[in-house]
Amino acid sequence: MIRLLRQILISVLAVVAPIAAIGQEDLRLLTEVGFDTFFDNTEYTGTQLGRSETTFAARLSPKVGLRWSEKNSLVIGADIFANFGEQGKFLSKARPQLYYRFATPKVKALAGIFDRNELKGYYSEVFISDVNRFYENRLHGFMGQYAGERGHIELALDWCGMYSKEARERFCILSAGHLDILKSGALYGGYALQVFHYAGSEQISGSVVDNIIVNPYIGSRFKAFFDFDIKLHAIVAMHRDRAVESSMRFPGGAMLQLRIQKWGVYLEEQLYTGGHLMPYYYASPTPLFPQGYGADLHYGNPIYGTEPHWVSDSASSLLLFDTRIGYSKSFFNDSVSVNAFIAIQSDCVGCGTRQMVELKVRLFKDFASDKRR
Repeated sequence: MIRLLRQILISVLAVVAPIAAIGQEDLRLLTEVGFDTFFDNTEYTGTQLGRSETTFAARLSPKVGLRWSEKNSLVIGADIFANFGEQGKFLSKARPQLYYRFATPKVKALAGIFDRNELKGYYSEVFISDVNRFYENRLHGFMGQYAGERGHIELALDWCGMYSKEARERFCILSAGHLDILKSGALYGGYALQVFHYAGSEQISGSVVDNIIVNPYIGSRFKAFFDFDIKLHAIVAMHRDRAVESSMRFPGGAMLQLRIQKWGVYLEEQLYTGGHLMPYYYASPTPLFPQGYGADLHYGNPIYGTEPHWVSDSASSLLLFDTRIGYSKSFFNDSVSVNAFIAIQSDCVGCGTRQMVELKVRLFKDFASDKRR
């Protein structure tokens, strides 16, 4: 681990020194430090909602870079993880970030390995769970984004798996958009899209799995002493394991979200009804994946992979409830933020609980290269 950190420092100097030598008058040195502490405990014993487990970890993300012409930045850094309670390790793992950013008030583009927080779109836990959002916090590839007065749209490519003997080739196309239909924001709409391509490895050939999710939504925000936010989602998924199936599956459903908030305290109710959105999570075992594809293919919360239990004459369906009571607020000019909640989750057969606490710290500083002392 120390060797990796030393290599990252050498890489920083190798990138920064030649550019600094250019001597541009508007060249600025950028520094950023991010710190995240994440606790997530699920208690699902006796239910089909998922596995009972506890995640407790911290991530330190130092970055340094150069900005020139106000719009261009070149940044290098690292994500350093420590899993609490892990014995025999000083640090659990360290992974690099290295990217170029072009940014204006309306347009932003990135290339390289960059933080998932650069995305503006709303991707619910159908797309990525809170645990994966913490550990899989980087995108590898490109992102383009446009933001106007009443909305934004973005498109990103994440090349998250390299073809090799041990791993399968994986890439994901992400896109999201948001539009305030009323200028006040009282009525809005948007969408999120994922096209996940999960291909073969040196040991597995001719086996490609498609995992596509389309999620348009419409919502309303208003105040009546409390702050209200109501969203209605339509979710359509398209799945096919080309090695075993000749046609695609099209599970889908609807999700209603209601959030009531005041002084940072909130009550959030989420109701999903529809089909099994993760058909391959525990299916299609192979020598490399003896328990199914799992989180390699499905980044979303496994609760949406619960087996349907309600069967009608025409189809099978599941009904999920997720009720959260929590506190979310930022402090010290948004440099520190906290989100904590207790949730009761049910599939109308069993009932489980979840507790989550997340603390984030973000510190920024830039320095002019010609600053006089």
